[in-house]
Amino acid sequence: MARFRHFHWLFLLLISTVVSGCSEKAEILPTVYGKRSGEAGSSVNGTRALSEMFKDAGFSVRSYGVVSPRMLRSDIIVWFPTDFNGPDEDLRNAILNWMETGEARTFVIVGRDFDASIRYWSEVIETVDADKKLDAMRQRSLAIEDFDQLRNYQTAKSDYYFYQTDRATPQRVVKNLSGPWAEEIDASKTRIELNSKMIPATYDSIYEEYDEEDENAPPFYMIEDQEVLLAGDGEPIAVWMGSEYSDSQIILINNGSFLLNLPLVNPEHRKLAGKLINECDLYYETESVAFLETDGPVRVLNADESTDGNTGWEWLSKWPLNLVGLQMAWWLIVLCFALYPIFGRPKRLPAAETSDFKKHVEAVGDLLQATDDHGYAQLRLQQYHQVMKGDTVYRRSKTRRTDGN
Repeated sequence: MARFRHFHWLFLLLISTVVSGCSEKAEILPTVYGKRSGEAGSSVNGTRALSEMFKDAGFSVRSYGVVSPRMLRSDIIVWFPTDFNGPDEDLRNAILNWMETGEARTFVIVGRDFDASIRYWSEVIETVDADKKLDAMRQRSLAIEDFDQLRNYQTAKSDYYFYQTDRATPQRVVKNLSGPWAEEIDASKTRIELNSKMIPATYDSIYEEYDEEDENAPPFYMIEDQEVLLAGDGEPIAVWMGSEYSDSQIILINNGSFLLNLPLVNPEHRKLAGKLINECDLYYETESVAFLETDGPVRVLNADESTDGNTGWEWLSKWPLNLVGLQMAWWLIVLCFALYPIFGRPKRLPAAETSDFKKHVEAVGDLLQATDDHGYAQLRLQQYHQVMKGDTVYRRSKTRRTDGN
């Protein structure tokens, strides 16, 4: 754990408090799966604790809802699918191309076949008083029912190219651990559950449908080698897929029974999570981690569909505006430079004179014109001349002005 410095004990303390048994909060137990921010961050099925471990190890972490060009600039992608489906063809090809076009990239898939809320209620039953035990048992039954309904929609066997799943297996708790990740791990203190069997792809299955003449075929050679990193009772739990031709890799994990928020309360599980982080740590500099958070099928956006990095002027590059738009924009910029800049040495403008009688006469004329009343204007001029001559001033009555006579 070279870069793994410390963990957020406060967060774990919060989880531990919940686990210690507060059944009156049963109805608001957050169970959102596979997300790290917002309300889902405190969910027993959330990924907040794992993302904080990445941050503590020096990684920058962000979440994405789709596979976009910006997300594919990350060094590490962690995906907790919310359903039981694995990567489809679009996601598979996007990941393989992403691995080929960069250096030391890691894609982590954590299977869905686990629900931490069932474990939560199982532990609550053992700690609450007798009068609250019945309610905890009911909540546990509801959690099992919800998980079974979600699971029953899946076929018994599925092939997701990177791996196959066999769900026609009984639930089992791992007793013995083996593989590189099992070192310094006390298997008796872990609680890793397996509800299905994960079968990693082999060299033969990877190239089974490979067409050598297809120039657009994904770079399958990136994952032609496999190694079991962690096995439970002889069954693969975490598997590395890579190639001697590249330093990029895929890490397959059966389920999140030691990586989700609630399971990470267990210190042995945190050690395993640290080994996952170290396995992703292929750079010496700070790396970026993208948590891919999806609900259902994953959307893979290309550069044209993505809004990443848009400036708002992309419409000028679209046909037919691209034929004239950029040229018009260029000439408008030239016109602005021609009209508005002030060239030459700066000079002080003459101050406006306030004693110019000519301006006074013009201002009075403008005011009389603004009245739009020729008779009134003539009357004011006549009054002015009478005043200047010393004669009696004639005044038009308001009644007549109002009547417009």
